[in-house]
Amino acid sequence: MERLRCAAIGLGRLGYRHATNLAGSIPQSDLVAVSDVSQATLDAFSVSYPEVQQHLNYQDILKRDDIDAVVIASSTSSHGQVLRDTILSGKPAFLEKPLSMDWYEAVELERLAMEKKAFVQLGFMRRFDRSYVEAKEQIVSGTMGEPVSILGISRDPGCPPIAFAKTSGGLVLDLCVHDIDLCRWFFNSEITEVYARGAVVRYPELGEIGDIDHVNIELTFSNGKVASLEGSRNSQYGYDVRTEIVCSKGSMNVGSVQQQGLTVLDAGGTRQYSVPGFLERFYDAYRMEMQQFVLDVLKKKEAPAVTVMDGVRTLEVALAANESMRLNRPITIDQWKSEV
Repeated sequence: MERLRCAAIGLGRLGYRHATNLAGSIPQSDLVAVSDVSQATLDAFSVSYPEVQQHLNYQDILKRDDIDAVVIASSTSSHGQVLRDTILSGKPAFLEKPLSMDWYEAVELERLAMEKKAFVQLGFMRRFDRSYVEAKEQIVSGTMGEPVSILGISRDPGCPPIAFAKTSGGLVLDLCVHDIDLCRWFFNSEITEVYARGAVVRYPELGEIGDIDHVNIELTFSNGKVASLEGSRNSQYGYDVRTEIVCSKGSMNVGSVQQQGLTVLDAGGTRQYSVPGFLERFYDAYRMEMQQFVLDVLKKKEAPAVTVMDGVRTLEVALAANESMRLNRPITIDQWKSEV
């Protein structure tokens, strides 16, 4: 069996998950090396994977001839630079979202990827979740008719670490981009207008760094469809991601806050156990998106399942949503582009 020799850049929560999937969950891949700016993080990783080579400088990975492909899950603010260097190295790349926090940089990365014919897959893992895939198949087959509207809910159980929040790009860019991407995917249409309203309702420390903990976003699409999204850091009961797709022949509901089909009834009342976080909710989706990347690179496919263009379109909507909040009014994507 042909195997893809891979390296992971960044060993935070997602980077660690991707690295372990490459090391043990995907039969067609070998994890050759990892990179992180923290020696302590590298040392901790080597306890479980002593055979994987370590690098403090990701550039050392890009220079190696024995590495076929790179998975980038470094800090959000570094995505653009690391991807640019990876494209120039000639290695296929998997990049965690977002593509960048700067629209001009994102557009330049798209141009560079096209010029170099680079294989770059973006990390929108919800497209690989079995329930979302089934919903998409129902739409494509015509079973549910045309999608008419979408309601998306993404609620984190609490405030992220402030050190992370400072470099994450904010609530919309960190969390709501997944719902924006799903809406584009289900409607097969681009967003033309966005109206976002957000606030700090629980965590003033987020406000101190210019972030928010709750947002409502209304989206209008070029084909006339509409979507309503909610992003929140305030679901104290657990990680809550749900999507309702209303179609011309019915409706589909994806997701549940309940982790398992167990309900406990005792003298204290009735209890259900909720999903604790995104790594648990999308455990299989993270593995499936990485397996798709590995297989597509081995098969030398020209286009990935999720493209750089998808990253650019989602980013511009997220940034326009932030501008809409600032102006407290709807804003078209074309208008936002003209004023950037």
